[in-house]
Amino acid sequence: MYIIDFEASSLSPDSYPIEVAWGSSPETVSTYLLNPDKMAGWTDWSSKSFEFHGITREKLIKNGRNPRQVAAVMIRELAGKPVFSDEPRFDNRWKDRLLADSGFDPGLVRIKNLKYYLNKLIKKHAPCKRCVDLFQEFSIKKTVHHRAGADVLWLFEFVEFVENQYLKTDPSFDCQIKKS
Repeated sequence: MYIIDFEASSLSPDSYPIEVAWGSSPETVSTYLLNPDKMAGWTDWSSKSFEFHGITREKLIKNGRNPRQVAAVMIRELAGKPVFSDEPRFDNRWKDRLLADSGFDPGLVRIKNLKYYLNKLIKKHAPCKRCVDLFQEFSIKKTVHHRAGADVLWLFEFVEFVENQYLKTDPSFDCQIKKS
């Protein structure tokens, strides 16, 4: 299983990815800043998004890699592999923009919903729990940093939390949870 996360210039229809990270374990996570000056049309910018991720456009131009090179690495490492995200609606959008604008078929990398995947596992072992409940419980214990690499590491910790706390439970697991 690979986990992927993107940070973006904004949430507008013209947004583009500014950072991407992925890995198959916490030890293999790779993070890339993307230089928007290397791509035609990558001009959208939101100060509100900046407040969220803290990456300046100047930092991207100075330290970011050519998005086409990162897209080639993504294709080489992720095409045909199981790739998951906690927000596939957004991450697929930015993956598609990165790959299409770099001349690749966006369908070569498919991002699936990590929460849906975990819900299926949870239902087998703790039918009274839902991924969203566990996500909230875990979020209280951990702070999300809103940088792609930190978010991927956080998601690996969350998957481990789910596996350790709820998938390996004994049959007497307490299912007294309020359903919403």
